[in-house]
Amino acid sequence: MNNEVSSDQGAFEGQLRAAVRGEVYFDDVTRGLYATDASMYQITPVCVVMPRDEADVLAAMSTARAHGVAILPRGAGTSLGGQAVGAAMVMDMSRYMNRIIEVDLERRTVRVQSGIVLDELNAALAPHGLLFAPDPATSSRATIGGMIGNNSSGTKSIIYGITRDHVLETKVALSDGSVMQFGPLSDDQCDSLCAAGDGRQAEILGEFRRIIADNREQIARRYPKTMRRVQGYNLDAYGENDDWNLSRLIVGSEGTLGVALEATLNLEPVPKCKILCVVHFAELIEAIRAVVPIVAHGPSAVEILDADVVKMARGNLSVAPLCGFLEGDPAAVLIVEFFADTPDEAERKASAFAAAMESGKTGYAWPVIANPAGQANVWSVRKNGLGLMLGINDRRKPTAFIEDCCVPIDVLPEYIDRILAFCKQRGVPAAMYAHASVGVIHIRPLLDLKTAEDIENMKAIAEKTFELVTHYGGAWSGEHGDGRVRSPFLERYFGERIYGAFRQVKRLFDPAGLMNPGVIVDPGPMDRDLRYGTKYVTPQADTEFHFRRFGSFAGAVEQCSGVGACRQTLVGTMCPSYRATLDEKHCPRGRANTLRLAMTGQLGSDGAGDDAVAEAMELCLSCKACKSECPSNVDVARLKSQHLQARHDAHGAPFREKLVAATAGRSKRLAGWKAPIVNWAQNAPGIRHVIAKATGMDARRKLPTYARVPFGKWFDRRPSPDGPADKKVVL
Repeated sequence: MNNEVSSDQGAFEGQLRAAVRGEVYFDDVTRGLYATDASMYQITPVCVVMPRDEADVLAAMSTARAHGVAILPRGAGTSLGGQAVGAAMVMDMSRYMNRIIEVDLERRTVRVQSGIVLDELNAALAPHGLLFAPDPATSSRATIGGMIGNNSSGTKSIIYGITRDHVLETKVALSDGSVMQFGPLSDDQCDSLCAAGDGRQAEILGEFRRIIADNREQIARRYPKTMRRVQGYNLDAYGENDDWNLSRLIVGSEGTLGVALEATLNLEPVPKCKILCVVHFAELIEAIRAVVPIVAHGPSAVEILDADVVKMARGNLSVAPLCGFLEGDPAAVLIVEFFADTPDEAERKASAFAAAMESGKTGYAWPVIANPAGQANVWSVRKNGLGLMLGINDRRKPTAFIEDCCVPIDVLPEYIDRILAFCKQRGVPAAMYAHASVGVIHIRPLLDLKTAEDIENMKAIAEKTFELVTHYGGAWSGEHGDGRVRSPFLERYFGERIYGAFRQVKRLFDPAGLMNPGVIVDPGPMDRDLRYGTKYVTPQADTEFHFRRFGSFAGAVEQCSGVGACRQTLVGTMCPSYRATLDEKHCPRGRANTLRLAMTGQLGSDGAGDDAVAEAMELCLSCKACKSECPSNVDVARLKSQHLQARHDAHGAPFREKLVAATAGRSKRLAGWKAPIVNWAQNAPGIRHVIAKATGMDARRKLPTYARVPFGKWFDRRPSPDGPADKKVVL
């Protein structure tokens, strides 16, 4: 990581700090934390900004524009395609810009800032019986702005569609300083606005309509007809007699056209009743072949989990207790959900479905789950699917690069079979899960991207998958977006004409090319900027703990995949310090990343890395919630203990730690007649401030009091138990 700051960057930093009220970070640690997301990429940003409001966003963008610095808006950093990392000024919209601005119950709409988390929004809407319907597996930390950028969907897209279908209006800041309000606009309104020729919006609308008119035939021919498609820009959202709501273009643009400040969203009623049937299969291909007939029953969701995910779920501390619905050792299960107006209707639907599956010999077990708690367990296992797979303890990890393709469900079995056969031919195993109902099954080949062999395997598998997707008329991206992993294929997928239109759209909205460059248009190769590559070396060190499960201390650190489950705030315990600060540095992902950067020398070799880790670990309570709740079981408490041991070995233990460690010995000496004097003295006026200055402990913290009766005397005074004393008690 580059520690040098040019004079021009120094001027940029000074002007940025003066212009923005929110936090501005140029230090190597914070930049390192935002250099990665949940993808396989690592790109160090120029700086990180946490804007407090719209004025901060505009001021930061203006300063970046003046210095020619790229701009990248970011939510929770759960991108799987690398669209949330870049050599840019990263703006974390989740820290402060996370409010609900207005709820209109009559129109069933809500207006929000882009940094609000989906689950937090839906929790606020629940008392009104409403929800924002797209439900990605990362809903506990995914922000609305991130969902807009990605055009996210989720398990129930067969019913609800994708984010684009639910965004009514957007307020967007463009890189030239303009702030646009995009909403429904009829042809006549658009004609009038363009005829007046007044302002940037008229310019954009006029040119965009020309781009659509010039390419209408190619758009109709080259865009896929699958149920899920999010690659490229949404030019196919504008038909002959459609309105010109440019919000539909902003959705799915991955931060390449502007920064979403606010959005007005359509809301759906919360389903009155839901019920599940989990169909178990002895063969994976049998489960995939069952998707088409199952969809004919009208479910709200059909999700697949393969044997690898099931095995990892049963072996995970927090997920294993939720797996009671699993019967035997299935090669795959299909989670099938139905909506209904009454419990009786739900029961009839599920029972009829299960009976149809049994009579047709589809699968070998069909448990129906009617109670909400049981259903929550099933969905929790499904939502943890990605993290569970990434918890596989092997040098090869399930890797995201072909996981987002979508094909028509009638060709899904053949497509999956051919992908798996090609992977097997190259000696690469694969795991899979996700949205069988719409033809998006997340296939993740297991690769070690520290080796040249597996990097070549990745590229070969990507090429073969691209060939098959185009052959079957599928979509190259079904929900995770293009990012840095799929953008390199877009020109071949859409052809020169449509790709040229993408470039025109990009120049129209972002003439200087500052918004998230290298994504969608003009990308680099897919294997550039890998977090782990052939030059990455996993360091080895002697440690007090063995870390047998992960092979080494470094292996335990690298177990963090970046999925960001530790950023959740509504359920579980993980992570108390993140919930208090909403600071990436103080969540388990941030701590693991800091450790990884330090141990690989990316924070310098002058002790700065060690100090950075100490600061990141300072607020960790060692509660071990991460060990049990992280789907990859990253144990930050143990990593912290090992770090502190190494730090104390090198520098000696600080006075405060020595003071605390000696408590037991002091208790033996001070308990008894001395206790009242010592207890009064350590809490006397002014004494706590002296202790605070000497130890760093907060002056408000009361020190533990000593017992008036020493433990030995207390134990001797206890009444003897009744009964003979010669009986043995075995514990």
